[in-house]
Amino acid sequence: MSVCPALRRGEGGFVCGYSNKPIDPFSWYCIGNYTECPIFIRYTREERTRAAAPPRPEEAPKPLAEVLPLTPEKGEAEFEKAVKPVIDNVVLKYDDLVKKLDNMWREYEGDVVKVRRQWEVEKMSLLRAQELLGRTIGDYEKMLAELELKRDFMPPESYDSAKRDIETKLEALRNLLDEVKSKYAALEEGLGAHFKRVLSTSTSAEVISLKLSLSKLEELLKEGKISRETYEKLKKELEELLR
Repeated sequence: MSVCPALRRGEGGFVCGYSNKPIDPFSWYCIGNYTECPIFIRYTREERTRAAAPPRPEEAPKPLAEVLPLTPEKGEAEFEKAVKPVIDNVVLKYDDLVKKLDNMWREYEGDVVKVRRQWEVEKMSLLRAQELLGRTIGDYEKMLAELELKRDFMPPESYDSAKRDIETKLEALRNLLDEVKSKYAALEEGLGAHFKRVLSTSTSAEVISLKLSLSKLEELLKEGKISRETYEKLKKELEELLR
């Protein structure tokens, strides 16, 4: 590798021996193609001009005392010294970042599994609430139908008042049921997306946990703590995660 003979290293970095100014040899012509450098061309041209002119009696040609020529081997050594710290800094920086990401992923993985297990237990209250709301809505719908059968035997004012009361309660219950279903579905989808992401790269412990959840569902069904409809729904959700 060719290195400019005027390139020298000072305490604060590299210095051009021609201009005596700091210079970055990696972004200039100093290494490799220094003969194309405008500074090199100008100073060598001036040097040739001085060499061709007869020396004045009172002045002897002054050598470039401050120029410390670098041999190619020394230039390569200086180049390595300058580049190696840059390489080491980048490698150490991203090695540390990768380790941090690994730790963050392990923490994220643990949190997702923990939250998913809690959800499997606590979401039962939302499912039971949906069942209860559904049954209650059914009861009010029956009451409304029975009221229609009694319409001809009731005073109009009493009928209208009773109908308004039932329809108001039905509307409130239906709105509440729709809200619970919507929020449940959003939570199930959100948590499911995180869990599938973790499950695809995690150990088999989580898969075993899911299988145990399926067994637990069967126990709850046998004990009458959940309905067949709820059992089938939860079973389908867990089986989809295991695929």
